[in-house]
Amino acid sequence: MLLENKTGKYFKYAIGEIILVVIGILIALNINNWNESRKLEDSKLHLMQALKNELVRNKGGLEHYVNELNKSNSNFNKVLLYSVGDYEIPMDSLKYYLSNMIYPRTLSVVNAVQEEAINSGKFELLGDSLKASLSLLKDFTNSRSSTLDKGFDIYHFYNDRQTQELIARLYMSPSVPDEFNDHPSIPMHPDLLLDNLQLSTLLKEPDTYLNLKNINLTYLSDEIWIRYGLLRVTNETIEIIDQELKK
Repeated sequence: MLLENKTGKYFKYAIGEIILVVIGILIALNINNWNESRKLEDSKLHLMQALKNELVRNKGGLEHYVNELNKSNSNFNKVLLYSVGDYEIPMDSLKYYLSNMIYPRTLSVVNAVQEEAINSGKFELLGDSLKASLSLLKDFTNSRSSTLDKGFDIYHFYNDRQTQELIARLYMSPSVPDEFNDHPSIPMHPDLLLDNLQLSTLLKEPDTYLNLKNINLTYLSDEIWIRYGLLRVTNETIEIIDQELKK
């Protein structure tokens, strides 16, 4: 009986030890899982903040670019109205509009944070709505570049000699911004210079109007694409991130 009592006590003790070990393991696993969850959440928050910072920088660039592009397109519109005879412009103003019809800067949209997140697998940490908005923004960026390139290809802006000559004669070539102008400006070739009457006559020719209209359509499309595409989706994505960060 004593032996049986001892065996029973040992058995109960062993079971108790096992239960304690199991409980300890479960607690350790829960703590580990909690730590991992916290690390993932911290990583997600860090990623969202980095994405927001990048998008805010892009937003500033987009707003500046589209505003300047709008001014250039407004100048373009005045010249086209002059070309069809619906608008009288003093010659000095006309030359100013001609030389400021094409915005000389190139739009640069940065997406290094998003690309790094995709490549590292961290992109999957984000919520579905944010991932969808970022993917849409990437599609808009690629489509905008493709559309602009097609416009340049279709109208042969840079490889058609006739169009290049027209741009030169009309003083349309944009000047290099002062901060990038490291070399003296190159004067116009004498054979391409026009007096006021020749300039006015050239502008009112139907072929000139058609060439200018085609160029203007490309830049108008770009303005619309940026304002109602890239900029709109950028703002929406920033709003989604702000909502996520408030949770």
